[in-house]
Amino acid sequence: MRKRSRISGAVLLACAALVGGAPPLRAATPVRVAVNRCNSQTVDDAYARVRDFDRHAAVGGSDNLLQRIGAITGLLATLREEREILESICASDAARAPLFAQIAATTAWALALESDVAVRLNASCPAAAQALAKMMLSDAWLAMANVVNDSGGPVPAIFTDVIPKVQSRAQAVGLTLPPWADTSAYWRDRVHDRAKADVATCPSPSPTPTL
Repeated sequence: MRKRSRISGAVLLACAALVGGAPPLRAATPVRVAVNRCNSQTVDDAYARVRDFDRHAAVGGSDNLLQRIGAITGLLATLREEREILESICASDAARAPLFAQIAATTAWALALESDVAVRLNASCPAAAQALAKMMLSDAWLAMANVVNDSGGPVPAIFTDVIPKVQSRAQAVGLTLPPWADTSAYWRDRVHDRAKADVATCPSPSPTPTL
């Protein structure tokens, strides 16, 4: 019983990291370097890592799964930080837009893979397993919707392969994904609120999330 509590608590902590505030930013980039820094190198590396995660499914017991979820959570933190940096140093919306689209696609893909791990780690309580997956998938859908809505409707080509990854997992856990125009932080927050209530129905010692 103590082991199950440790596992569930770790997953909930990881989930909190995903929806919490971004970590402190690195020191400001000097102006003379800023132009060269407005590029996709960091995002390309993150995208490659997510693609590698997808090619090599997590195997083994809870320790391996927790390592996997920790690695993905760290990558998501890097993406949040990179978006803030690019927001500050890229000279125009035209320069930022493709980078933000790539960040959103990578973020959504990573969250979809993390939802798989959350389901496996919380298999002893299906309510928690599905609820945590719903939280991550709603974050994934919102990440992409924000890009689509900010640009007035066009869906970036880089989303093509990621959208079905999120949709199939959402269908599996009973999460209805709204059209882009109806996807908002309010919708995401309502999904999170319902999910937290579902997790709370799990028998002790699974903790109630405090997101």
